Amino acid sequence: MVICPKCKEEINFLLNFQSGEMRYDFDGEHYEDETFIPDCSVNEYECPDCRETLFTDENKAREFLELRK
Repeated sequence: MVICPKCKEEINFLLNFQSGEMRYDFDGEHYEDETFIPDCSVNEYECPDCRETLFTDENKAREFLELRK
């Protein structure tokens, strides 16, 4: 586990929030084959305990989580 620098709690994952749009195939009755298309305007990695944004870069979030090994 790693320690959140904001709340000092031990965590083993981050929450990732990305903006974009979901696209679906619609046949008149059902929605299928969803696809998420990010627009890259929001990409935040948050602590699951305090919900503070710790990173906005995937590589930095990955490096942080690699410290738990």
